[in-house]
Amino acid sequence: MNIFINSNLRVPSDYELEIVERKGVGHPDTLADGIAEKISNDYSRYCLEKFGVVLHHNVDKVCVMGSLIKIYDWGSAKMVKPIRVLVNGRISPVFSNAKIPLKDIFKKAINLQLKKTLPHLDINKWVKIIDESTSYSKNPRWFNPVSLDDLPEHKLARANDTSTVIGYWPLTPTEKLTLEMENFFYHGDRNPKYKFIGHDIKVMVVRKKKQIDVTLCVPFIVNETPSYDFYKEKVEFIRESLLDIAKKHLGKDFKVKIYVNNHYRSIKKENIKKIEGYYCNVSGSALDYGEEGVVGRGNNRRGIIPSFRTYTMEAAWGKNPVYHVGKVLGVVVDTLAKNIALQYNCQAQVIAITRIADPLFSPHNLLVSTSKKINSRSLKETILATLEKRDWTKKIVYDEILIPRTNFTY
Repeated sequence: MNIFINSNLRVPSDYELEIVERKGVGHPDTLADGIAEKISNDYSRYCLEKFGVVLHHNVDKVCVMGSLIKIYDWGSAKMVKPIRVLVNGRISPVFSNAKIPLKDIFKKAINLQLKKTLPHLDINKWVKIIDESTSYSKNPRWFNPVSLDDLPEHKLARANDTSTVIGYWPLTPTEKLTLEMENFFYHGDRNPKYKFIGHDIKVMVVRKKKQIDVTLCVPFIVNETPSYDFYKEKVEFIRESLLDIAKKHLGKDFKVKIYVNNHYRSIKKENIKKIEGYYCNVSGSALDYGEEGVVGRGNNRRGIIPSFRTYTMEAAWGKNPVYHVGKVLGVVVDTLAKNIALQYNCQAQVIAITRIADPLFSPHNLLVSTSKKINSRSLKETILATLEKRDWTKKIVYDEILIPRTNFTY
């Protein structure tokens, strides 16, 4: 392993312009991430309890396909076509002669994730599961293992791909604010404060020096929104509440503007009290209009889309929690960056570059950047101490640290 260290890290808070986005827990892409991860977690737990190992699987191609609703007026709407969840990827259906109840695992995981995230959705009536998973492979035993010999990572986890993962800590004030904007709508993790608010909340924060503009798209539940006047009143309530939170979070040095459901201001005067054109739905997600979500198109592992951060294409959700670089090593570099930042009171960024088949926890190249000079010997000790840990799979599977949440815990 080649370790490179530099102390010239600049982070987005150092720049005059910073842009951060978040797709809320009910956004179709975030829903796809959560469903894929929940399936992987539940499947992995089943395997560990039955066989003592996690069998090969990657269900990181889950797609959540939209439903259709009919809106009659304020306070009146219904769903007419179901949400469809496409389970797509490769997964082991058997170990030796023991069959694994994949369909049961899929259904339970999907229903639990959707019930928690979209409490307004009638799961039993309006969710259709389409299973297109396979066990195809050029290695006939990779997804159809007969013994532990078919699971080489059981003895030594090796990188499944030549890839790059990036971790950083701490979050900038703008990044923290982006998360706080969605958190306002919840008590803890996905427990909504307001019956009339949906869960596909989009947040965009733009900082220009000390000026911050926050734009939110906040869905209203049609059947809990009796009139235009109610909608308008609540939009203003939300805007004022978020403005207070932002000012407390940022302090007096920043000027903040909040925009909530900005589109409704452009509706023609003669149509202003008609429900058409307003951000209202039945389930709480834009899935109601036929929108679709796919794993890896939204937030990073930290729950945000930080446009000015060093970027990687690797998504973690639904991937194998034992050897997949984008998942396991992603959690490792996140943890390492946080450990360095806390131990040395600095900004930290960690980039790991793997070569396929190399030992997973000894990446070919590791680049550690900090915002101040740190004794290299001490820093390397911290790096190696983190890489020596082997409890990553447990954290991912049992603690479910990668499930998208509304309270920032990871």
